[in-house]
Amino acid sequence: MGDLQCPATVIFVADAATADSLPTLRFRVAQVLSPDVCTPVDLVGAVKSIVDEYRGECVAVVAPRPLVSKALAEASAHGSTPPAIAAPWVAVEVDSSGWKLLPTNW
Repeated sequence: MGDLQCPATVIFVADAATADSLPTLRFRVAQVLSPDVCTPVDLVGAVKSIVDEYRGECVAVVAPRPLVSKALAEASAHGSTPPAIAAPWVAVEVDSSGWKLLPTNW
């Protein structure tokens, strides 16, 4: 991934209906995407492509929760393992240093 001067926000959701119910005061979703992925590595690659196109914007990505959890562990900034995720959506800020988990209670 190239250097992202302006990070992208990626919100992982399990289905498009959840994307429609995201808090609009917090997120202005530019696009809802459903990449065809089967592994965490595939999802990380898809997100890298997405953020290159949507720098500085917010994108909802529909993906199964187990796949998202594994992809988060692989791509987290500073090699840290993300905490267990129980919210209906997971938001990350993506830049050249990796993925940074954003709080859900905001």
